Amino acid sequence: MTGKLLLVAGGTGGHIWPAISFGRWIGINKPEISVSYICGNRPLELEIYTSAGIEPRQLKIDGSPLAGGGLEKLRRIWDQFPAFVDSAALIRSEDPDFVLLFGGYVSFPVLLASRMLRKPAAVHEQNAYAGKVTRMASGMGVDVFSGWRECIPIQASRYTRIGVPVRDFAIMSPEKAWTELGLPGKLPEGPKLLVFSGSLGSSSIKDLVMKISSMAEFSGWTFILPALSQNVEKAGENVFILPKIWKTELLYSLADLAVVRGGGSTLTEVSVLGIPSLVVPWRGAADNHQYHNAVSFLSENRGILWDGKGESEAFAKNIMRLYDILLDNKNIRTEDNDNCAGRICEDMWLAISSNF
Repeated sequence: MTGKLLLVAGGTGGHIWPAISFGRWIGINKPEISVSYICGNRPLELEIYTSAGIEPRQLKIDGSPLAGGGLEKLRRIWDQFPAFVDSAALIRSEDPDFVLLFGGYVSFPVLLASRMLRKPAAVHEQNAYAGKVTRMASGMGVDVFSGWRECIPIQASRYTRIGVPVRDFAIMSPEKAWTELGLPGKLPEGPKLLVFSGSLGSSSIKDLVMKISSMAEFSGWTFILPALSQNVEKAGENVFILPKIWKTELLYSLADLAVVRGGGSTLTEVSVLGIPSLVVPWRGAADNHQYHNAVSFLSENRGILWDGKGESEAFAKNIMRLYDILLDNKNIRTEDNDNCAGRICEDMWLAISSNF
């Protein structure tokens, strides 16, 4: 069996990494299937694909016509016409057996083009609250694969739960990860807290970490904050600020606990790896989808949901509660997890394989 698979993903890493993860799984497990990619025109998209050694085809659009307002919205609406023409040309050129869309603004013109050209297609939704393109695709009768039990507001009979494809991380010893990250000295003893950055009201996560790191209950802890500097920096006695790290397995190899946003990909990664996590959904997410992701995640995984209110005292209290979960040693083990990275990709393949 041979065939061609076209994966469409752009906008943010939350859409792109699941597509890359599934494409890599195909390359390893189904080498007779050739995989190609389409993304949009935002610099971050190409940066992510390049970090993975992938050269995607790009559409000259950079945002959704269904969002925003004023002249910017009019420009984005206008851009859809050449993007649709280019999408149709790319599909004719690639001639894929199947088109799998991972949501985001770039999926819209490719969805319409694939329907026009009668190419089999499906949408994978990474969030528990479906995005606009997914809701539109469902209304057209296109198959929807959901990353979570819920795919609000789509009826359960109209989607199939698959899970979110994530990278098959090559977890290493904490000592090796510490060295490869360029962190100074030997690996410290004590709990390691991985903190993904973001804003919480008037205080940044970095500010909160700096406040609690000197508290007596966190003596002996190590706090690791990636993507907040150009170089490795030591801020205080036990806080390390890192640049953007594309080899995320280095970070996860160090982490005993994590503070994360509510993105579908990140939540699936910490689920697969069994890392107890404090989930702080980004309030500005479309349709509040990060909150819905967090609720769905916590229905199956051990962790804590926090709204970001209460400043450093509440932050410290929730971290100590998270530490109790770690000590309890009952968090879901990777090998027993229904969200096992390889199994998710295999289930996705089984759902589309009849098209090849």
